[in-house]
Amino acid sequence: VVFIEPVAGGSGIPEVKTYLQGVKVPRLLRTTTLLCKTVGVLFSVGGGLVVGKEGPMIHAGAIVAAGLSQGSSKTCGWRTMWLRRFRNDHDKRDFVSAGAAAGVAAAFGAPIGGVLFAMEEAASFWSQQLTWRTFFCALCSTFTLNLLLSCDPRFQPDRKLSAPF
Repeated sequence: VVFIEPVAGGSGIPEVKTYLQGVKVPRLLRTTTLLCKTVGVLFSVGGGLVVGKEGPMIHAGAIVAAGLSQGSSKTCGWRTMWLRRFRNDHDKRDFVSAGAAAGVAAAFGAPIGGVLFAMEEAASFWSQQLTWRTFFCALCSTFTLNLLLSCDPRFQPDRKLSAPF
């Protein structure tokens, strides 16, 4: 992973926090970084290594949110005309804050925890409007996770072990 995309090494939380503080980190929010981090986490967790998936989920949420805000991909070489309004640095940082909150919400199943993480740890500038937008994003992330988990019968509650009352 480090040989292909050096920014994909590690959890990604310090890099996202650094970006949200105003420092430009090269190649932090690229599609190749997301792909390398995803492959690395899959093999690490699947191989039984003692690593957490929470940090990479925060970084992945930030990458997806940054891609949505820009409506383009330098890696794939495409650019859409929708969401042109959000193609500035301020809105991109707001989207990255919401994406980091969505990553925390998906990792722990706690949308309020995601908002609190984004407020306390990630962003240095915060507004009430951003709080509600981030909360909605974290709710959507948690809802999507629960919806996907409910479709898989392995994650259904065991009916034999439930209490009789």
